[in-house]
Amino acid sequence: MRPFYWRQDGPRGTRINILGPLVRWRSDEVYRRLQILPNIFYTARHSPQDERMWWLVVFPVLFLGHDDFLVFPLGGVSRGILGLDELLLVTPLYARSKRTTSHPTDPVTYTIHHVMFPFIAWGSDGHGRHKFRIAPFFGRSVGRGGVKRGFILWPFWTWRRGPEERAFFLFPFYGRNETPTRKETTILFPFYHRAENLLTGGRDVAVWPFWRRADDGDALYVRRYWPVREFRRAGFTTTEYWAWPFWRRTHLDDERQFGRLTWVVPFYKKVVLYSKRDGTEGRKTIVWPFARWENTQEGVREIAVPSLSPIDAPALREFAEPIRPLISIFHKRIGPDGTREVSAAFGIVMTRRTPDTKKVRILGGLVGWERDPQGRYLRLLWGIRLRTGEGKR
Repeated sequence: MRPFYWRQDGPRGTRINILGPLVRWRSDEVYRRLQILPNIFYTARHSPQDERMWWLVVFPVLFLGHDDFLVFPLGGVSRGILGLDELLLVTPLYARSKRTTSHPTDPVTYTIHHVMFPFIAWGSDGHGRHKFRIAPFFGRSVGRGGVKRGFILWPFWTWRRGPEERAFFLFPFYGRNETPTRKETTILFPFYHRAENLLTGGRDVAVWPFWRRADDGDALYVRRYWPVREFRRAGFTTTEYWAWPFWRRTHLDDERQFGRLTWVVPFYKKVVLYSKRDGTEGRKTIVWPFARWENTQEGVREIAVPSLSPIDAPALREFAEPIRPLISIFHKRIGPDGTREVSAAFGIVMTRRTPDTKKVRILGGLVGWERDPQGRYLRLLWGIRLRTGEGKR
């Protein structure tokens, strides 16, 4: 019942969208997840039995869990929800956080006390690791491996010292960072930067954003004359720009795949990827805003008219999937198992065909017909189903 309700059941579990993407429900063999945008999130792990747990977040006010209760900023205790082993909050004035190492025989707990977070903090683990902060005036900490960090009038004067590192920055005028393998200098951040690889002799010098010259063997090679031209090779990836940001081409060649990507921003994009592991090939072409054609490496073939967004990331397409028929003049998807789904005229006509079945819906089910191995049927008014003949076996 688009756009009000959409449900999919499959090998990966059940997925439900209500007024998608405002309300989303996902369930599988291990987790159940509920998301109500913009700020309600629920997760429950129900398998295996000895690891059952749940969390409910009404951000940023309420954090609940199987052993958590935190009402911000009034107070409470949280164990694990916020990435901490334990957080104790007593009004906005005081908080205590704990992180425990995962050492199997000798775990160490790092406890930090906060007063009027983030202004005042102090803490230690009793084994040499400690910190003290009165922001933004002064702060000093000693971390793992004896690495010392500090600041005075942050962010203007900062430093970091360790057994193999010396760094300081007088923002934005001058900064240096030295390790046994690398030396970096920054002047008038971000306009001038110089880095030297002491192992290979490679250098990277940039006057941002107009000019950059880097040469570090196979690891990095850059020639930039912005905005006219740039050539960059980093590892297995080679990228070229002409008349930034309008024309761009990237070549990939790593242990998993090789391919070519071409952009003419924002009107044209073409992607060709070949998997070295299983020999599959994927192709995608976008002529924005007119159409998108795609053959994925999983065997899905798809065409959409129009293509409303020049950014065609899978996450954005999943986000818009519940209303996709309502914004498409024509959309066709053929799965690797032969399943065909077609919607036309902004969802007025929708069909779905498998090797054994066929379904046709007009105006979302006002009128329709279908066929399966048991028979042929006529559908009326979204809920009436009348048998009209024998099916094909």
